[in-house]
Amino acid sequence: MSTFAGSPLRTSRILNPQTGHGIVVAIDHGLFIGPLPGVEDTAQAIDKLLPGAPDAIQMTPGTTRANLQKFHGRNKPGVVVRLDATNIWRKKPAPKEGYYTSVASVKDAIQLGADAVVTFLFAGYDTDAQEADNLRTLATIGAEAREYGIPFIVEPLAIQKGSNVVRDFDIMKLIVRMASEIGADLIKADFPESKRQFEELVGIASVPILVRGGPKMDSDREMLQMVKDAMDCGARGIVFGRNVWQHKNPAAILKALATIVHDGQGVSKALGVLKK
Repeated sequence: MSTFAGSPLRTSRILNPQTGHGIVVAIDHGLFIGPLPGVEDTAQAIDKLLPGAPDAIQMTPGTTRANLQKFHGRNKPGVVVRLDATNIWRKKPAPKEGYYTSVASVKDAIQLGADAVVTFLFAGYDTDAQEADNLRTLATIGAEAREYGIPFIVEPLAIQKGSNVVRDFDIMKLIVRMASEIGADLIKADFPESKRQFEELVGIASVPILVRGGPKMDSDREMLQMVKDAMDCGARGIVFGRNVWQHKNPAAILKALATIVHDGQGVSKALGVLKK
């Protein structure tokens, strides 16, 4: 992490200083796959999230700019700005080889008041040149983030045509370590098939891991159990999207998640909070 004072100060708006943990809600999906149910209107989506008191909200530059007034004042979430984009998950028009590109700079994010920036790190492109371009972009962003004193979050993902999520553990280990080596301050990673495997990921990462939510899960209990398992194994928090804003009560599920992430309680306690 940057030694500039700004970096730990901004990190404290992502990871709660009292617990050392964080709950981030990602609503940047429109840049990759369009207006999904739950985030068609980003202003309304944010309004539904705020009563649940997430630690931060992850957005695109455009969404951030359009909703800055919602983050004014005390006790508001931190702002995480997405700096890159891909079309690999898009259904129509279907991607050919798939692209990856930057869409904003670290300076752009800071001008928007960002507390952190986030980018993808992919393994599984059709060509080695695409992977090299991805790494080159991240290296530039990482250097700029250190210069400006802003936390750099890397989201390492295995990709494969026709698949939404690829959880090949050997690839997961590779890309989590690559994210560490390229200079991430925080890593946003998938939860693998077992707690033992996640403990291994935590062990090979040199920085804190936040668990990525991925596709909508089948039940609240399943989601909360995954979060509990991850926290027990050393996760420092979560970055969830559809599992929060596609929930029938986004604020309530955020409070239930906080029971586990910040209070260290179990799944039964969290389910009880959800029923109130």
